[in-house]
Amino acid sequence: MPRSTRHRQHFTDTHSHTVQVKKAPCCSVVLEDRIVDVLLPHLAGVAIEDIRAEGGSVRIIASAVHGAGRCPSCGTNSQRIHDRYRRRLADVAIGGRPTAIHLRVRRFRCDLPSCPRRTFVEQLDALTFRHGRRSQLQQDMLTAIGRFLAVRAGARLAAMLHCTVSPNTLLERVRRLPAEPPERSPRVLGVDDFALKRGHVYGTVLIDIEKGDVVDVLPDRTAETFTTWLEQHPGAEIVCRDRASAYAEAVRMAAPDALQIADRFHLWQNLCKAVEKCVVAHRGCLTSPDDDQDEPVELPAEPPVIEGKRAANTRRNYAAVHEMYDKGVAIQVIAETLHMDRKTVRRYAHATTVEEVLSPPPRRHSTMQSWAEYLNMRWQEGCTDSGRLFREIQERGYRGSSRSVRRWLEPLRSAESPTPKRSEAPTVRQVTGWLTRHPESLGSGQQLRLKRVVTRCPELADLRRHIHDFAAMMANLHGHLLPRWIKAAEGSDLPSLRAFAPNLRKDFDAVIAGLTLPYSSGMVEGHVNRVKYLKRQGYGRANFDLLRRRVLLTQ
Repeated sequence: MPRSTRHRQHFTDTHSHTVQVKKAPCCSVVLEDRIVDVLLPHLAGVAIEDIRAEGGSVRIIASAVHGAGRCPSCGTNSQRIHDRYRRRLADVAIGGRPTAIHLRVRRFRCDLPSCPRRTFVEQLDALTFRHGRRSQLQQDMLTAIGRFLAVRAGARLAAMLHCTVSPNTLLERVRRLPAEPPERSPRVLGVDDFALKRGHVYGTVLIDIEKGDVVDVLPDRTAETFTTWLEQHPGAEIVCRDRASAYAEAVRMAAPDALQIADRFHLWQNLCKAVEKCVVAHRGCLTSPDDDQDEPVELPAEPPVIEGKRAANTRRNYAAVHEMYDKGVAIQVIAETLHMDRKTVRRYAHATTVEEVLSPPPRRHSTMQSWAEYLNMRWQEGCTDSGRLFREIQERGYRGSSRSVRRWLEPLRSAESPTPKRSEAPTVRQVTGWLTRHPESLGSGQQLRLKRVVTRCPELADLRRHIHDFAAMMANLHGHLLPRWIKAAEGSDLPSLRAFAPNLRKDFDAVIAGLTLPYSSGMVEGHVNRVKYLKRQGYGRANFDLLRRRVLLTQ
């Protein structure tokens, strides 16, 4: 629209005085036009009549100047003006001040007899929309804030930008955005699950491996749901997945011609679990002969003397209770005087000595006696972590609670004898990490300790060779060597490794493809982390519908 048709009259500051615009110098008018073009480009289609700074806000008074309006129902242009009225639109801030546009618009008559609409209001491109109380610029900005921040964080950021909006409004804006998957599946499709409620509800995210974009999000991780999606969106030629059988079955049913690729990370993860079981089975080889010559620690035969702040408070309360009880004071009166529970006062009063109160309850030998020998042996070896000991005996068939194990170890912890010397032998987790990490990433000390372990244990040395061969095959994409590796693993003396090899045969084609082709699920795992971040960012407002839209709209 030519600047000559604009009718800017004056700029008003209510805190000072009205400043008249000088129209004589031509360069001043040109400068005003350039300022408006730069600061208010979305108002290019209207005539700005006045700009007022009222307190801490800015008011822009403008009028629509288009010659005709287009009917939204039939598309007919009309020049018959039925009425005029003012619309107030909240706009983006100018100079750090909230801004409102008071726009005078026209209502036109539709002359087409067959049109059901008799009158309509003109809408200005890039400025207004139907029933909107915001400018299109502010509406787009709030939509972007809702996509990337949502809920409370988005509302706080909008307030800092002088845009008043509630968290629910932001969520409504996100829900109105189109978030439909493409009609066809990408050529290389990645699939993995993520937790909506860990242990209870899981979803599935689908990724275009070649482009790195999210294709769709499914409400569960069942084979039926994924099968339906693949049938509705054909076109997948390669599917990267983990070792889950549900996804494999869905691809076989809905896309039988697609090549399935078992992710290398999950293959390595499964191998690491088998390696850990092998190291656990040969835990005795981790201790050097010099450690076995240490003198055993003598376990206390009698309950030790219990000391500490809690024991001191118990002794003080016990003395105060007996001082009053020996004088014939009733237990209820003692409890009210000393502000103690009546049951506690009775137990103190009926105890002959304070040691009866301090000593722990007698052990239930029927529960822990069968595990006493193993716990004492592990205590002498230097393992004093009750949680770890509980997990070890639980794997061996213990059905009790971890609290019983802690109670069993209390006399050992409070004994006057020194704490058993911790063995210099590495732990199972350390040896597992040394075996499954790249040799160049190990320090000189770690390499030396690992060498000592494999020297003492031929089985672990054999395990190390199998791990090295599998890692080289995976890093160099030599999948053709997998049958020979499986045959060697099945012929080894390591039960856990022999159990791992047949699992590779069950998914043989996908494992071969994963160890041959360059595709993997690494990009999918990155998107899973992003989904978790978006879910936490929702502050409890991340139901599946909203989470799916945010995942698809925040690529």
